[in-house]
Amino acid sequence: MPENIQWGVIVTATTALAVIWILLRVRKWLRRRRPPTIHPKLQKYQPSGDDFAAKRRAESEKIIATSSGGALVGYRVVRQVEAVFVDGFRRPEEAVEGLKAVAAMKGANALLHVRHEPIGSGRYSASGDAVIIESLEPETPAIPDIETDAIGDDDENRPGDSGDSGLDLNA
Repeated sequence: MPENIQWGVIVTATTALAVIWILLRVRKWLRRRRPPTIHPKLQKYQPSGDDFAAKRRAESEKIIATSSGGALVGYRVVRQVEAVFVDGFRRPEEAVEGLKAVAAMKGANALLHVRHEPIGSGRYSASGDAVIIESLEPETPAIPDIETDAIGDDDENRPGDSGDSGLDLNA
């Protein structure tokens, strides 16, 4: 009889531990889905969520190139601005976007050595070097728009055309 009680206690304890473990995982999953809570005294420094995301997106569009290495093909590094770091983002893409926004606010137009990695509680951080770059290719002058006649118009009235080029376009 005592052996049956021991097995009953072991099964009950194992089941209880499994249920507790599952409940803790569900609680952790639910907490990750909620936005982070900010202390009331610090909320004045945090813009509202939609405004902040829109501002971050607009700033990040100023960055013209990023690289996980130390060079960008077709560009020359003019000056390194600063090493930048951000953390606390839900996804790696958001962390890189935040990194781009911080670099743009510091005056950079590119990022080198970009890295992102997970940190505790399911959040991500990103780091890199904010730099100013310029293109190696000389800027080409704009090509003026030339108005062309539609097919089927009078070909003999074109300026600089002798009228007979030896080609029959209507064939």
